[in-house]
Amino acid sequence: MNNTLLVLTDFSDNAWSGIRYSAFLAEQFQWKLHILHTYAPSANLTFQDHFGEAVAEVQRKEGESKMKTLAAKLTDLHPDARVTTACMFGDVADTVLNLLQENSYVFVVMGTAGASGLKKRTLGSTTLNLIKCCPIGIIAVPEQLGQSKVEKVGLLTNFKNNERTLLQSLTDRVPGTLDLLLMHVTEKGITAAPETINSLTAAFADKLQFNSIKYIEKNAVYRLDYYMPIPRAIDWMIEKEGVDLLVVCYNRKSFFTRFMSRNLPKYISNNLLIPTYFRSESFL
Repeated sequence: MNNTLLVLTDFSDNAWSGIRYSAFLAEQFQWKLHILHTYAPSANLTFQDHFGEAVAEVQRKEGESKMKTLAAKLTDLHPDARVTTACMFGDVADTVLNLLQENSYVFVVMGTAGASGLKKRTLGSTTLNLIKCCPIGIIAVPEQLGQSKVEKVGLLTNFKNNERTLLQSLTDRVPGTLDLLLMHVTEKGITAAPETINSLTAAFADKLQFNSIKYIEKNAVYRLDYYMPIPRAIDWMIEKEGVDLLVVCYNRKSFFTRFMSRNLPKYISNNLLIPTYFRSESFL
């Protein structure tokens, strides 16, 4: 399944946003869509139990019915979309990892609640686990996202060597060239050294294909009269520069993880402004 996006759905509005976003990307880059729904009985039941088997059969039929309706709705909106679907029994993360061993996908895409702060759904509760274990990374999509494209990507940088590998993994899978914004959050008014910025920019320009590379930084402030914590600083840079896709290297020691490690699923579900590509450092 080369040139195919693996798109997860629980049939919520959040998941629909991820599907629509995937359809727009498929139109832009001539990709296919494979939409996946997983189901399983309650943790109090086992598949071997007769009642558990009956519940799973009901869930399968319900899922297939909803998937048929979803596919028809998507085709009406995107008549040229090349779509396949599947309803599979099992845990979301385990199923995704098994599929990734059997097939080659461009990205895994899933919808989240977004900046509206609407109630978190099933997919939101599994996002962190998938970010940690998915070898090709996860694109998390906020709800109520309009027509989308990817022309400018923003990398949250802390001047680490693996960031080039992260960007390489993105550019290798996205045809054409993009604009790159290097985004850095400073603290206590300490700006990055010019030589550090120039070295990073030169390294990316030498090894990666981008239309343009620009650097921006924003200082995080925690005063009562001016409150600009790290999340708001990130959002400020996104809105100022018109970033289409945020790129984040997930690791336990990064500045991004420090301020939100305990609440990462909640942050992802309730605060994303734009689609965000997360990839664990373990796979770089």
